[in-house]
Amino acid sequence: MSIKKNKSRIDLTEGPIFSNLLKFAVPILLGSIVTQFYNIADSVIVGQFVGSQALAAVSASSPLMSFINMFMIGLSSGSNVIIAQRMGAKNQKALQEAVGTVSCLTLICSVFITILGLCISKPLLRVLGTPENIFADSLSYISIVFLGTIGNMVYQMGSGALRGMGDSSWPFYFLLLCSVLNIVFNLLAVVVLGLGVIGVAIATALAQLISGIGILFRLNRGGYGVKVSFSTMRLSKTESGSIIAIGLPAAIQNVGNSIAALCVQTSVNFFGSDFIAANSIVTKVDDMINIPIMALSTALCTYVGQNMGVFRMDRIKKGINDSILSLCALGVFMCGILIAMRNVFPYMFTTDANVARIAGEGLFIMSFMCLFHGIDRCLVNAMRGAGKSVVPMVTAQFGAFSRIPLAYFLGVCTGNYKGIFFALLIASFLRTVAIAFYYYCGGWKKAVAKFEEKHRQKTAEA
Repeated sequence: MSIKKNKSRIDLTEGPIFSNLLKFAVPILLGSIVTQFYNIADSVIVGQFVGSQALAAVSASSPLMSFINMFMIGLSSGSNVIIAQRMGAKNQKALQEAVGTVSCLTLICSVFITILGLCISKPLLRVLGTPENIFADSLSYISIVFLGTIGNMVYQMGSGALRGMGDSSWPFYFLLLCSVLNIVFNLLAVVVLGLGVIGVAIATALAQLISGIGILFRLNRGGYGVKVSFSTMRLSKTESGSIIAIGLPAAIQNVGNSIAALCVQTSVNFFGSDFIAANSIVTKVDDMINIPIMALSTALCTYVGQNMGVFRMDRIKKGINDSILSLCALGVFMCGILIAMRNVFPYMFTTDANVARIAGEGLFIMSFMCLFHGIDRCLVNAMRGAGKSVVPMVTAQFGAFSRIPLAYFLGVCTGNYKGIFFALLIASFLRTVAIAFYYYCGGWKKAVAKFEEKHRQKTAEA
C-alpha cells in the first residue's frame, strides 16, 4: 500500500511552516474545548437526573480515572513521535512496522490496565477516603470503566498514530462523536432505562469503544498506506523500545503532575471552603485560557518528529523559534485579558462575593504565568518530538513537586492564601528555566546527535 494525498493530512516537512502548524493545531484546540464541555455535560446529567449522591460517587472516582487517562495520553505521545519520524522519512516499511507495533502495544496495555484497575480499584477508593454511602456506586462505576479500557486506549494510541502521520482532523471528529454519543447514551441509560451510576459508566465505555473502532476504520481506509489487523500486529523490539522510551516518561510526567496536584490540595484545604472554591475557579479559567498554547505546542511535537525523519534541522529550529515567539506574543495578550477580566470571570462560576474576590486575586497572580508558559510547552514538545522524553519529564516533575513545599511555606506557614497562587507561579517559572537551560546549553545538540547515531545504526543493520 502507498500513501495517498488527502485533505485531512498535512505534510509538515514541506510548505509554509507556521501556517501548516496552525492548520494542524486547530483541530487539537477544538478537541480540547470539546473535552471541557464533555466533562461539564457529564456532570450536569448525573447531578440533574440521578442526584447529588450519584454525582459524588462519580466524582470520587475521578482522581483514579485522571491517573489512568493521563497515563494513556502520555503513552500515546510515543506512538505520535515514532510514527511522525517514520512518516517524515517516507519509509513505508518502517511506517507499517511502527503501526503494527503500536497496535500490539495497545492491546497489551489495555489488558494490563484492565486487570490492574479491577484489582486496585477497591483498595484505592478506601485510601482516597470514599464515604461509605457512595462507596458501592463508586466501585461499580470505576469497575465498568476499567472493563471498557480497550476503547479508550485504542482511541488514544490511534489518535497519536494519526497525528503522527499529519492528520489531526480525524482524531477531533471521533472525539466529537464520542462526546455526542456519551451524552445521548447517558440520557438513554439514566432517564429512559433508569440505570443510575451503572448506566453512566456503560454509556462512557460504549462511547469510547465506538470512537476507538472509528479510529481503526480510519487508519485502514484513510489512504495512509498502513493496515491494522491481527495479521499486521507485530511487536518489533526496536520500535516498541523507541515508543516506550518516549511514551513512558511522558505518561509518568502526567501521572506525577496529578499526584503533585493532590498533595498541594492539602495546603489548599487549609484555608477552608471559600478558598477551595476560589482555587477551583482559578484552575478552570487557567485551563481554558491555556488551550491555544497547549494546541500549538502539541502540534510542534509532530512537526519536529516528521522533520527529524528527514533531518531538516534548520526547518525544525525555525519552527521552534516561530512557535515560541508566537506563543509569547499570545501570552502577553492573554495576560492582559486575565488582568482586565479578573473580577468578571469568577462570576461565571459563583454568585458568592467573597469567593469571587479571592478568585480575582488568584487570576491576577496567575496571569503572569502566561508570559512564559508557552516557552516551556514548546521546548518540552520539541525535545519529545526529537525523541528526548526523559529530560522534559524531569523538568516537569521538578516544577510540579517543587510546588508542594512552596505552597506549604508560602501559604500555610504564613497564613496567607495568596501564597498558594504564588507557589504555582514560581514553580512554573522554575520549570521553564530548567528546560530552557537544558535546551539552549547543549540539550538540543545532544538530541540531534543521538538521533543521527540511531539512524546510522539502523542503516548499517539494513
